[in-house]
Amino acid sequence: MNYEVEMNSILDEIKANQQKLKTLLENPNNKKEMYKWLKTELAYTSNAIEGNTLTRKETELVIDDGITSTSKPLQHYIEAVNHAKAFEKIIAFLDEDKNINENFMLNIHKIILTGLDDDNAGFYRNCRVRISGSTVIMPNPLKVPDLMTDFYNWLSDNMDNEPLTAILAHLKFVSIHPFVDGNGRCARLLMNTILLKFGFAPIIIRPTDRKKYLSVVEHYQLKSDDKPYITFMLNLLNRSLKVLITMLDTNIEIEPNELLTISKYAKLKNVPTSTIRYWVKVGKIKPASYTDSGYMLFKKD
Repeated sequence: MNYEVEMNSILDEIKANQQKLKTLLENPNNKKEMYKWLKTELAYTSNAIEGNTLTRKETELVIDDGITSTSKPLQHYIEAVNHAKAFEKIIAFLDEDKNINENFMLNIHKIILTGLDDDNAGFYRNCRVRISGSTVIMPNPLKVPDLMTDFYNWLSDNMDNEPLTAILAHLKFVSIHPFVDGNGRCARLLMNTILLKFGFAPIIIRPTDRKKYLSVVEHYQLKSDDKPYITFMLNLLNRSLKVLITMLDTNIEIEPNELLTISKYAKLKNVPTSTIRYWVKVGKIKPASYTDSGYMLFKKD
């Protein structure tokens, strides 16, 4: 398929799904449920890309209840809590309807690295950095402040109701690599802040997407070809929209013998997903199975 034709087809489907999600989010309870789910989901998936070993359940437990285990590094728990705090900061920021600027992203970076690297948290790097296993050469640290000024000028000029702005913002940000650490997590949070601002779903990059995700980013950095990256990310955006629509739409039918996600099971029982999680926590019910990524699955009965 021709690239432009494929792009237009994906964008048309994304905009149709965006409208479905927008309608569902007119219910304030749906928006509250979505934000709670995303706080854990984005912390789990974004940190996993960076090598964090927490399962989704472990991520949820430390965010909601402060529960940790000595079997996993303390750093990984701090990363999960920090990401959740950064997401809460973003939701509060979106409610204020402010413009995304340098100070906002420096504050997000400070939250991400608090307790992990306090000396560099909220500051641009003053040293060279390399990506492990990659031949990409990142910009000289002396150029970073000017590159970031240019980046925010570009962002201000291109901030509109289009997912491409968010997707390209992530690519430009991570290719400047302005920080010693936390660049990927901040770039993904920036992208998702823009998407949420304009009524799209945030892009959820699952652990199973990691290899392809890193590959298309590196392909752009080495060859200045952003087509594979854009196509990949638009498809992930469309998938994320469908996930949230399925979670929030009470009219979606359940197939016989289907193993249900927590959202579908909650609909079947006519209770919030938080209630299902509580029932699991206190032992009232048990999941029938778990996916490879740690998501609970339930039997209809």
